[in-house]
Amino acid sequence: MRRISGWVMGSLVSGMILCPAVNAARSQDYTVAQFLSVLNGLGYAVPLNAPIDDPRVRQGIREFQFQFQLPVDETLNIPTQDKAADIVRTLQLGLNRTVRPNPELPGSQFYGKQTEEAVKKFQQQNRLPATGIANLETRRRLNDLLNDAVPRTESQNSPPSQPALQSPALSIYTDAQIKAILAGFGYDINQKAPLTDAPTRRAIRELQQIYGLSETGLVNRATEEKLSSVMRNLRNNLKTILRSDFAIAQYYDSATQAAIRQFQARYGLRVTGLANLETRSRLDDEARRLRRN
Repeated sequence: MRRISGWVMGSLVSGMILCPAVNAARSQDYTVAQFLSVLNGLGYAVPLNAPIDDPRVRQGIREFQFQFQLPVDETLNIPTQDKAADIVRTLQLGLNRTVRPNPELPGSQFYGKQTEEAVKKFQQQNRLPATGIANLETRRRLNDLLNDAVPRTESQNSPPSQPALQSPALSIYTDAQIKAILAGFGYDINQKAPLTDAPTRRAIRELQQIYGLSETGLVNRATEEKLSSVMRNLRNNLKTILRSDFAIAQYYDSATQAAIRQFQARYGLRVTGLANLETRSRLDDEARRLRRN
C-alpha cells in the first residue's frame, strides 16, 4: 500500500469470507476506481471516472466517514475501507436471501454489475425506484425484510401484541418540535402525521444510525438528548461562523433556517435552509477552523 497526496492507494482486490469482525470483510486495499464504485453504489453522488482529489469525490468520502463515525480525513483510510467492504458484503448476502440471484452474489467487497442488477430486482419487488443504487432507504427495507424473516417464538401465555406502535412519552421535545428538527435536517416527512408513521420512523432510524444510537425508529430519551446536543452544537457553530448573537437553543425554528441559508450562501452550498448531513458536516469544519485561528 502507498500514499499519494494524502490518499491511500491500493492494489486490486479479490473476494473474501465474512467474519464477525468488520475488517475481516476486506482482503486487500481498494483501488480508487473500486472505492468510487462502492460509494456510487451506496448512493453517494461521486463521478466514477474522477480523480481522487476531485472535490466531489472528497466530499463523498467525507460524507461516508461522517455518517458512519469514521476518522474524517477525506482519505481512503483503513477504517473507511473496512466499513465499505463490510456494508457491501452484508448487502450481497442479504440480496442472496431475498431476491436469490442466479448465480448468487459472491459476498465480496465490490459493487459491480451483478450487485447492481440484484439491487434493481429487489427495488422492483419492493416498489422502490429501480436505480440499482443501494441507498439508505433500500438497505433499510432489505434489513427490515431480513429481520421479519427471522422466526419468533412466543409463549402460549404471552399477552397479545399491541395493535399499533406507540411512541415513548417525550420529556425534552414535543412531537411537533421533533418533526421540525427532522424536516430541518432535510427529511421528507409529513409534519402532521404521528411520529410512528413509516417515513418518520425511517428518518429517526437514520439519525439513530448516524449518531450511534439504538436503531428503534422511535424517539426515546437517548435520541432526544442526542438531538438536543446536535441542535445546540449546530446553533453554536452558526453563532461562531456568522459572528452573531444567535441564541444557543435546542430547536429548529425560522431563525435557524434563516441562519442556515446565510451560511449556505456564504460557502457556496445549495441554499435551502435545511441542515442536511453535508451542511452539518461543513458547519463543524468551518467552526472548528475558526476556533483554531
